[in-house]
Amino acid sequence: MIVLENDHVRLELGDSDGTVRGLRDKKRDLAFIADGGAEGAVPFRLERDGGADGAFASFAWELALTEAGAQQLKLAWTTEDGVAVRAEVFLAPGEGELVFRCAADNGSGERLLSLEYPVLPGIGTITEGGAADVVAHPFATGVKVRDPMANFAADGPGLRYMPYPESFSGASMQFFAYYGENRGGLYFAADDGEGRPKWLNFFKGAGGLLEASFIHGCENMGPGKGIAPPYAVTVALLAGEGWEEAADRYKGWAHAQAWCASGKLADRPAGDGGEWLFKDMGAATFGINAGSDRTAWLRAYHDAIGTPIFHVLGPDWTNAPQTFYKGVPGGFDDWFPTRFNEANLACMKAFGDKFAPFEFDYLYRFEGADGELGRAAAQKFPDAKKSIDAYRFPFLCPVHPYAHDFHVRRDAELQRANDVDAIYYDISANNILKVCMDDSHGHPVGAGRVVEEAYRRNYADTKRAMREAAGRYVPMGTEMMNETMLGLIDYYQARAGGQPAAPLELWPLRELLKTGEAELAPMFAYVYHEYGILRMDGWGKLTEEIGELFYFTVARTYLWGGLYELNYEYSPMEALDGRENAPEAHYYPFEPRGYAFSPSRAAYLGAYAKLRVGEANKYWAYGRMLRPPAYECARVRLDWFHYNHGKESPEYNDAGTLEVEAVVHAAWAHKDGSAALFFANATGEEQTVRTRIDAGALGLNRDIGVSVAVRLFGASAQAGGVRLDLGDAGETEFKIPARSAAMIELS
Repeated sequence: MIVLENDHVRLELGDSDGTVRGLRDKKRDLAFIADGGAEGAVPFRLERDGGADGAFASFAWELALTEAGAQQLKLAWTTEDGVAVRAEVFLAPGEGELVFRCAADNGSGERLLSLEYPVLPGIGTITEGGAADVVAHPFATGVKVRDPMANFAADGPGLRYMPYPESFSGASMQFFAYYGENRGGLYFAADDGEGRPKWLNFFKGAGGLLEASFIHGCENMGPGKGIAPPYAVTVALLAGEGWEEAADRYKGWAHAQAWCASGKLADRPAGDGGEWLFKDMGAATFGINAGSDRTAWLRAYHDAIGTPIFHVLGPDWTNAPQTFYKGVPGGFDDWFPTRFNEANLACMKAFGDKFAPFEFDYLYRFEGADGELGRAAAQKFPDAKKSIDAYRFPFLCPVHPYAHDFHVRRDAELQRANDVDAIYYDISANNILKVCMDDSHGHPVGAGRVVEEAYRRNYADTKRAMREAAGRYVPMGTEMMNETMLGLIDYYQARAGGQPAAPLELWPLRELLKTGEAELAPMFAYVYHEYGILRMDGWGKLTEEIGELFYFTVARTYLWGGLYELNYEYSPMEALDGRENAPEAHYYPFEPRGYAFSPSRAAYLGAYAKLRVGEANKYWAYGRMLRPPAYECARVRLDWFHYNHGKESPEYNDAGTLEVEAVVHAAWAHKDGSAALFFANATGEEQTVRTRIDAGALGLNRDIGVSVAVRLFGASAQAGGVRLDLGDAGETEFKIPARSAAMIELS
């Protein structure tokens, strides 16, 4: 047995094959890997065109001490066809952190596609029976799954082949954690600041135990070409204090990367023209027809919600069709002249609303305008994509010069022609695999980082051109979000916050989401919110028929720093005086519903919208998310109905109930030294909350004294004060009226 060991951690590897056989937290007397490891485990997996395996012909290893006193293990495998796989493992004295590096030198006549290392097989439960075990992963910007040993399956739910950076189908950040609550756990992270392709995996293997691994993509594929990722993978011990413990660790590295170089939103100069997105918008809509008169609905939303609204209009504004079922435009002449309904634009402007056109950004109709140019720039995916997404759409590769020039020219002309307030890109950099196999575009086969850099360049040049055309800053948004796009993308659309009454991201875990065994976690907001990225989420409608979960989703969306989104992509708008928009005037052939506009639900949304642009704005728009204090409240079951989706999908017309906490909670800090705790009652009855308020834990200086102000907000309660009695240790109990929010501000 090969052993790396210090006072904190013990790693065991097989001396005949280099397979990980044991991993122990010595201080907590906690073994993460079952005795002897997993049956059939491999030390690595090397992927060629024919598939991936861990076969090798010879193995050697060497263990030594560095000058700094670290244990350094060197491992070397040689395959039958002459590929040399190399790895190093470092363990510094006095640290519970293992650092892994790897490479593959290709002496074969085949090309290599990826190298999977480290592979940690045979992971078992941490707490008794796995009941308090959690895996937290940046899939779709953050999800946690309880008891993965019970809830994952080798041929079912799991986090296998999670590509980065690709948050629709994989990972928006480069860390994940597996922990037992208050028992201990493991932190996994890569330290790559350049957006190279990789996969962050945690799944159940064929032997019935869990496995963690990283896959490193080959960025220059071909016979004789190897894989040499220049970054390390860290596996470190955790105390089991929630996913925030891992996120806090990741922040220390992440905030020093180039994507945070623009600084925090609160520190940026005022007057650049983009402040309205964060300061003034109380709610959002998505998918309202751009080419048909929808002023009656725009007036209804304005009157009921009572704040300016940000509208990402539907795709039906282009010269050639841009729809969800008739295809997309090709080159420039398919986009212009545009077909915006002028009455809509005038109505929004009169209300102080803002709008962005929807674009299928890198989708292209090769039979349309400039089709020959588009075909030359088409993205070519590998046969084995290692993703839950098949990427069946016709994409442009962003590296190709035509893709860049077309992107800039199209949107600069859109700005000149229609003076848009912002721009929105669907199916774009955050949900497309960063791989292209066509080296005629000016990148090597595979590409990876070069593709990522091309997306950033194309966005930056387009943003510059739109700003020059507008004479002001023009915010840019995308579907989903990756950390690599911070500093360029200002907002993004997500849907996971509405699950299970929502479609698309997190769908592989949908059955677990419906039972509550999986749930959204605000991992991306916790790490990066203060760097100026606004989330639109909720997938809502102002109808009674969507169920009571609406109230919970609205509250959670705002308390986590986002804008609640009313969505009209796959279904009609709310019926006003018995009238709803017709399917034939839409870009998707939905089924008529006749569900009436609900004034009470609009008022509920309006209360949070007003809080967003009012008293909570400095926290929800500009603040830093904190680990929330523990609290006690009732749990309730809320019903939901999901009809706003493609009719061919299994989720269409799905319904059920979900057990959630009756009170949603979040904590925020502002650069001025203040902090705020938010507790939102998502039910129709008064709720009691018990918590402990510790100013020091929130980052406030207790030595200089702390003032506490408590206010209630809600459509029924309106703004008002409430008495808060604090015990000697900060314990308190208070009541929140039905469907109202309490804001406890400390300064």
